[in-house]
Amino acid sequence: MLNGQSLPLSAKVAALRSADAYAHRTDAIEAVETHFAWVFLTDRYAYKLKKPVRHDFLDLSTLTARHRNCNSEVKLNRRLAPDVYLGVVPLVQEREGRLHVGDGGAIVDWLVWMRRLPAALMLDRAAACGSIPSGSLRALGALLAQFYARQTPALISSDAYVERIARELKADQGELKSPDLYLSTRQLAAATAAQLSAFAAVERELAERARQRRIVDSHGDLRPEHICLSDPPCIIDSLEFSASLRRLDAAEDLAFLTMECELAGWRAEGDAVFAAYQAMSGDLASPQLLDFYRSRRAAVRAKVTAWHLRDPDYRERENWSSKADRYLEWAMLFARRACQR
Repeated sequence: MLNGQSLPLSAKVAALRSADAYAHRTDAIEAVETHFAWVFLTDRYAYKLKKPVRHDFLDLSTLTARHRNCNSEVKLNRRLAPDVYLGVVPLVQEREGRLHVGDGGAIVDWLVWMRRLPAALMLDRAAACGSIPSGSLRALGALLAQFYARQTPALISSDAYVERIARELKADQGELKSPDLYLSTRQLAAATAAQLSAFAAVERELAERARQRRIVDSHGDLRPEHICLSDPPCIIDSLEFSASLRRLDAAEDLAFLTMECELAGWRAEGDAVFAAYQAMSGDLASPQLLDFYRSRRAAVRAKVTAWHLRDPDYRERENWSSKADRYLEWAMLFARRACQR
């Protein structure tokens, strides 16, 4: 038998593709690979296995680090999906070498254990099919208003917040210039110029957002595919590995969602969620500020999308440069729209 902690990821993935690895009965297993994890969908549950990766912003290279990350994910996501995140469970290896989920062997890894959500009720699927349940977008906006109101505001001054945004803009723009990302220099120059103009236009409002204590520990990755329009709605996959990246203006967190909706052709749906949030929260964020935040989020998505080119396992799967350039174009368009308001 191999030493548990030296087992290759491929052996764990192969085991978890089999129904024999689970204590409960399931008729099928669907395996979904993401950049940092494998997710295994049984009939009733989802199990997330973290990849043993290491980056400047994320270290999952050890069993202890992956266990800690799994626990953080469960704790954070119970804020918006309390009935979905069931806990953290071990993947064990028996003496004869069999791998399975649960007790009865040496722990070789850890899994986030979740209740499986109905695919038809995920916002991206429902919006694409035109099957959004009546009242669910208002309920989603209300859920988010309540969520942000519960979070302890970040202790950051107006000047420090404005300086942070300026610093992050510069860092993102610098990273996007990396030669190995193969992004359009013309597109990047246009987006950069537009963002700097938009930043100047909203600088006073950014300072006011900090004074209003609108900067909170947010979701951090508020995309349509992470939202279930159940009754009540729930939201999964909060950005668990960085408290600093989650520390956002509530309006920026929501601007990310409305940006993704608009890019997919669902602008009315995103606007409906934000209108419901504003009605309950009394948040008076201006359309100009929201477009600036959308531009920021689009640039971040361009960066993260382009990073796939640095991963040998992902490099050839899609045209990442083209996708990143599309996000850069939207970053420019949103910034220009902010300047025109």
